[in-house]
Amino acid sequence: MRNANPQLWEFAVQIAIHHDDPATHTVAAIGFYKALVHLGVKEVRRCIQRLEKWRLKGQKIETPGRLLMHLLNEKARAATGFNINDLGTEPGAVLS
Repeated sequence: MRNANPQLWEFAVQIAIHHDDPATHTVAAIGFYKALVHLGVKEVRRCIQRLEKWRLKGQKIETPGRLLMHLLNEKARAATGFNINDLGTEPGAVLS
């Protein structure tokens, strides 16, 4: 992933660092990378903005990474019929 699309990988890592627990950064970054590949940067940013909007309104979010992944999974199921963990790291790829 790092070599296939370094810009998307860097963005995925930044999302993981900002939203997830340090113990799950690597796994989270892979999930966010898959979301970026299959949903696109624009859609992932919309989900992040939605989460940040809730935070700014004062809503306490204990696990922002989990909530963000929930939002992204909803989008992924609508777009592909699969959850993010079932998708591959290339456009159109699904794990069997």
